[in-house]
Parts: sequence; C-alpha cells; structure tokens
Amino acid sequence: MKRFAALALVVAAISLALSCASGPAKKVVPAAPASTTPGVVATADIPAEVADFLKPYAAATKACRDALIKSATLSSQGKWKSAYQSMDDFDKANSDPYALAMKTSLVLRGAVRSEMHRSFSLADLEEGQDLETLRNSEGEYTTFPFDPQALADAQAASGIAAPGILSKELGDYYSEVLGRFSEQWALSDEEILAKIVENYAKANGAGVFDAASLLNYAETLTRLDRGDDADAIYQQAIALDPRNANLLYSHAMGLSLRGKKQEAMLEIDRAIVAYGEDTARINAIALGARTAAELGDEARTQAYFAIADKDYPDNPTPGILRHIIAIAIGNKAAASDVADALVATYGSNPNVVRTLISTWYSAGGAADARDFLQRNIAKGGNDMTVGTLDFYLAVLIQQDSPIEADKATALSALDDAESRFKIALGPENEVFGAIAEIRSALLATAPPSDVPPAE
Repeated sequence: MKRFAALALVVAAISLALSCASGPAKKVVPAAPASTTPGVVATADIPAEVADFLKPYAAATKACRDALIKSATLSSQGKWKSAYQSMDDFDKANSDPYALAMKTSLVLRGAVRSEMHRSFSLADLEEGQDLETLRNSEGEYTTFPFDPQALADAQAASGIAAPGILSKELGDYYSEVLGRFSEQWALSDEEILAKIVENYAKANGAGVFDAASLLNYAETLTRLDRGDDADAIYQQAIALDPRNANLLYSHAMGLSLRGKKQEAMLEIDRAIVAYGEDTARINAIALGARTAAELGDEARTQAYFAIADKDYPDNPTPGILRHIIAIAIGNKAAASDVADALVATYGSNPNVVRTLISTWYSAGGAADARDFLQRNIAKGGNDMTVGTLDFYLAVLIQQDSPIEADKATALSALDDAESRFKIALGPENEVFGAIAEIRSALLATAPPSDVPPAE
C-alpha cells in the first residue's frame, strides 16, 4: 500500500501541471464486455456489435438469450431504462446469473444517478441527449434498489454457479465502488480490493475479460504490492489492445515504482506515442522526465522536457513540469530557478502560483515556497502579479498556526494584495471575500475555515 500511496502523489503532482493547460477530465464509462470465448452468432436481425457484446453470455438459456438480445439492442440505442426493464421483466426474482450480469452491466454503463452503488436511476436518451449531460443536470429520476453482490451471494447460496461474465461485471462493479466511494462504503478499501481481485481472477480464468477489466485487475494487484502478478495481467491486456495508451502508462508507473525503471522507459515511450494529441499525454511525458531524472540520465530528461515544450508552446505546463521534477529529485536550486522564471510571464495567473506553492508544500517545502514568494514580491511588478504573490504568501502563512510575527507579515501582505487587486479587478471578484476571511482567521484565535483561491 505504501508504494501505491507514492504513486498517488506522483499522479497528483502531474495533474497539477496538466490543470493549467486543460479542462477537467471526462468521466470514463466502463467499456462493453468483450471476450475471447466463442459464443453468440450474429443473425440478420442482430447488429454485429450487439452479437459481439453478447459473446460472454453464450451459455445462457434460450429464453435468457432472447431477453439479452433485446436488452443489449436497447442499450446500444441509449435506451438504458428500457433495457433494464426488459431484463427485469424476464427475471424479477434475480435468479438467473446471466440476467444479473446484464443488469449489473447496464447500471454501470448507463446510470444517471447512483446512491453509493446500492441504488440507481436510469433513463432513455432522447435524440440529441447524452449521458454526461443528464448526469450533470438537475433533473429528477426514479431510483430503484440494486445490490449486485447481495444478489450474487443469494444465487450462490441457492447453488447457482456464477459464470465468468458475472464475475467480470462484479469486478467492474467493485472497481467503480473503490474509485467513487473510497473509505465511505460499507466495506473497507482493503476488503473491496480483495473483492476486485477475487472476481477478476474468476473471470480471467473463464476467459472473460476486456482491456478495461484487465487494467483494473492489474492496477489492483499493484496496489496490493503484487507487482509480478500484475505484470502478467498487463502483458495480457497490452496483447489485447497494444495501442491502449492508458494501459502502457499504467504499466510504466507500476514498473517505475518497483525500481524497474529501464523497463518502465520502454513503456513510457510507447505510451507517449499512443496518446497522440490526448491531453493525458503530459502524464506520460512527466513520468518519463521523472524516471529519467531518477536514473541520472540528464540527456533523456531534457528530451522529455523538449517534448513538453513542443506540445505546450506559450504555456506554463513545461515550466511547471520542470518544477515538479526538480522538487521530486531534491534539486532545490533548480526548483527555485524554474519558479522564478515562470513568475515573469505567468505571475498574474493564480492557478500557476497556486500550483507552484502546492507542489512545494506537499513535499514539505513550505519554507522554500515562502522564500520564493517573498523574493518575487520584493522584485515588484504589475499589480496583478504582486497582488497574487501577496495573497498566496498570506494563504501559506495562515496554513500552519502562525506565530504573531508571521501573522503580522501575512496581514501586511493581505493589505497590499487587496489594494493592488482593487486596481486590477472588479469589486465583485470573489478574491475580496477570500481576503476578508483570511484576515478574520489571522486575527482570531480559532483555526480558519477553508479559503477559496483567488481567480
């Protein structure tokens, strides 16, 4: 688990760099099940993609297959509610394991709302609608209870064996639970991880898998410090989908964290190519730069930085990446030099300044961050730049129960930031509310509440 915690810190730092250059990441919807198992044969009235989707359900009864065909066809048309209703009409008692697998697939792929993944809401998309829009809307939807594991347990207690596709869907289910409800669910994260491995192992043994499930499986094994087992699953997944950049990148991270850095470099380079113009490419570039730096390969480190320079011209991302890597490898001088250089062009951008400060702070370098802010405030500049630096100096000081002298420094910085922002920004800007809140917190004895960033 310690290795995975380190992995999470790397990803978080890299994401800070990326956030300055792109919008929020899109929600990843689980892929439709695929398998190497021979099964359903397409007929004239079944679309080929539906027939392919249903291959893992080949051993279902004819009555169940008929219901599966109808449901899968409806879901391919965005009719998620009708697709689920079709399966529920066939098996209201939830006694058929293939029907349960399809129901689980439908709620994972098509839910508009979820309450801790124990209740779900579905909808039939109208022309021009898409799931993401509905998920982000204020609309009201009927919620129904559905607990895949409890239903699977009930089937097992009745002597009904779980087919590979049900195990695969349960693996997907627990992967989503872990991603969305970590430390908030009925089971601990450790128990959920065990459920993921248990179900994917059964599915894989039955020959039912796709690239997404194999990736989940491998990453879970990595979290459990079972790297050698994970390597075999990664290789299986990459053989299935050799141009899947997320697979290559994930495998590279696992290898790098386990000290197999030279092997990781090969996967990193493949991932960079596979990502193409996808904004996630910066994560692979960042991992490459860090891994090369940790190997002491300066030429290769600079080569990755050059890729970032080319991909992000006139953008702070390459500089932030250099800053992150310098801090990661303990090069304080380089981290300060890069940060100072960024101020000249991007000092008025609160996202850039916040990222620099956050990277230092999360690595235990609060003193270095403060030196950076005070050094650049002393240099002067336009009102927005100096005001932003002043504001974050106050935020930084306020974070750690400051002594009276530091409170005075922070209050002075706030006063200067406020006067400069009044020149550069409109009176309605939320930064003035944030300044008032920080000032109040510094003057009070009680610890301050969270303060929103300047915009």
